[in-house]
Amino acid sequence: MFFALRELRTARWRFALITGVVLMLSILVAGLLGLTAGLAHQSVSALRALGSDGSGFVLPADDSGAVDLDRAALTADQVATVATGDPSAVPVGLARITLDDGTETGVSVVAVGLADEVGSVAPPAPGEVLVSDGVDDEVGADVGVISLGGSALAVAGHTGDLWHSHTPVVVTDLDTWHSLAPRGGAATTVAVAADADPEAVAADAGLTLVEADGLVGALPSHRAENTSLSTMTTMLLAVTALVVGAFFAVWGMQRRRDVAVLKALGASTAALVRDSVGQAAVVLAVGVAGGVGIAALVGLAVGGTVPFVVSAATTLVPAALLAVLGLAGAAVSLRPVLTADPNSALGAAR
Repeated sequence: MFFALRELRTARWRFALITGVVLMLSILVAGLLGLTAGLAHQSVSALRALGSDGSGFVLPADDSGAVDLDRAALTADQVATVATGDPSAVPVGLARITLDDGTETGVSVVAVGLADEVGSVAPPAPGEVLVSDGVDDEVGADVGVISLGGSALAVAGHTGDLWHSHTPVVVTDLDTWHSLAPRGGAATTVAVAADADPEAVAADAGLTLVEADGLVGALPSHRAENTSLSTMTTMLLAVTALVVGAFFAVWGMQRRRDVAVLKALGASTAALVRDSVGQAAVVLAVGVAGGVGIAALVGLAVGGTVPFVVSAATTLVPAALLAVLGLAGAAVSLRPVLTADPNSALGAAR
């Protein structure tokens, strides 16, 4: 590493440039992952809470077997069919309604109606409602009664930070939900035991059983949003590997004569690989650590106003991916120089 460190000092501005580029790419990748996680939380956190115990969910399906939670509505007969296959089945209702916040238009919220506890969400007593943090932000944390769809309900407690399709959530019992969403059918879906027999609970030709992850995937807006953001993240990771690889490819050509001299003096290929990749490791360590750290600090600063999640998945994971891809790009780009014949390399450098 002596030769590598000496080059880092003598060509400090070149390495500062590529380190700055890596830092900016790291900010973009970590920031995009944090934003993706934050948007996902505001899109499906209520569904994840419902499926937190591993329950399965019965949904109506079209002729191709596809499910769409936004359009799902089960009839009373279909709910009864599911209950026949699993006596512990719990109907679940989801509907978008209006919360009166004192303005002319009101605030849109998603009412979750439950006949019994599902996952980590339990219904309140009839005539009462549980509100999420997002509802508190709209009407205040100390309000005792709220008006939903023209019905006054007493606030019995809080559900935490639950969202559905970027809309704050309220939780009621199923009968209250029916009065709030009369066009929502008998239920939107039915939660069944994790080991329920698919043929028994989905005996109706128009029903299908999905796992908890499948319930999240049944939300079209979340699928489209997550696919777009994941594609952008993948492209940024690929760009990082390409940029680092291109820099060290050019740098390798410029130091071709020095490498040839070292090989002529007896330096092994393995030692030169360690030396060259060590340079890339230093650049990546500084750039990635700085970029991910800046993204995390910005995320913590704006977390109250922007849906942004700072966690190991949005900091350590992108840091590891960027480091691995950057090192891979550097190693591949330097291979032709490190495997070149010393005499040929020296001749080409003259």
